[in-house]
Amino acid sequence: MPDQPLPDHDDHSFDPNLEVAAAAWLSQRRGKPVWAGPPPVARLIANLVPQDQRKAGMTARELQTRWAEIVGDKIATICQPDQIKGETLVLKVVAAAAPLLSMRSTEIIGLVRLAGASKIKKLSLVRAPLKQAVKAPATATKRKLNATEQRKLDEQLEQVTQPSLKAALTRLAEATATID
Repeated sequence: MPDQPLPDHDDHSFDPNLEVAAAAWLSQRRGKPVWAGPPPVARLIANLVPQDQRKAGMTARELQTRWAEIVGDKIATICQPDQIKGETLVLKVVAAAAPLLSMRSTEIIGLVRLAGASKIKKLSLVRAPLKQAVKAPATATKRKLNATEQRKLDEQLEQVTQPSLKAALTRLAEATATID
């Protein structure tokens, strides 16, 4: 804003030209509002997984049978869980895929922890040939949520504004309702 002289009088009268100039100057220099983004999905769906399953963790065998379901088909074709050593999940990986999996290790750890292996904090990648994919045992049929469960789910998901995300979380709740 170019320097404009102030009016010579002291009555503090309103000058619309100065008001417009000040508003324009502020709009160009005012900081952008900060938005933290949506809350993490893990926090939104944490209450959908029963408490005893979150604390119990998973064995390496359970991870092997559910691996494609946990990390997705693309990642499951290039790596397999081998064993759990303390807080470290050892993955057998295709040699060429090791750098990719190294970059996505935080994401994989998050997915594994979300699936129930809450004690896992690190990944160890071992370049080795993969075994034949382990097939998961036949799963029980999904059941619909009862009225109480549906009401509780609706309360937990009322902050979610995207219809596709809300539908996916509802399907997840129905799928995990059969796990006891």
